[in-house]
Amino acid sequence: MTNITRAAIRGLGLLSVMTAAAAVSAAGLSGTPEVIDGDTLIVGGETVRLFGVDAPEPGQLCAIGARTYDCGEVARTALLDLSAGTPVTCELVAGARSEGIHDGKPGRCFAAGYDLSEGMAYTGWALAQRDVTDRYVALEKGARSARRGLWKGEFLPPWAWRDGERLPQDAAAP
Repeated sequence: MTNITRAAIRGLGLLSVMTAAAAVSAAGLSGTPEVIDGDTLIVGGETVRLFGVDAPEPGQLCAIGARTYDCGEVARTALLDLSAGTPVTCELVAGARSEGIHDGKPGRCFAAGYDLSEGMAYTGWALAQRDVTDRYVALEKGARSARRGLWKGEFLPPWAWRDGERLPQDAAAP
């Protein structure tokens, strides 16, 4: 193969990468995020649910010993921390489902290149949605082993809480 042929092939490869990147950015959203809860943001005027994770809902109570706390609010704060002061870019995931009390399009969202779903699973403030993807399962297991976030105490998975299940301590909470 001649040097000219190699250069042409490299040029075509670069062109195809640039075209693919343009297609992703055209389908994506970017901007300063408004954090709604632990897995929901408004980016570029669209409500986006973090793909592959599910965080506690606002008002959801969790417990550490006899003390209860609003783990939905703590999860929201964790997402605020991960995205603070950084423009966020979201790539919408076609065909994926979205669960939660807020409507939204599922998307993989990044703050300065960092996957926010990954951050929420790693810190233990969101659970991996195994029925959607296995991408975040190992991070959730690491958080559980290290007793980070929700794993410090008792909690219900967000989907169980949305279905009406409650911790016994929930009934005693004011």
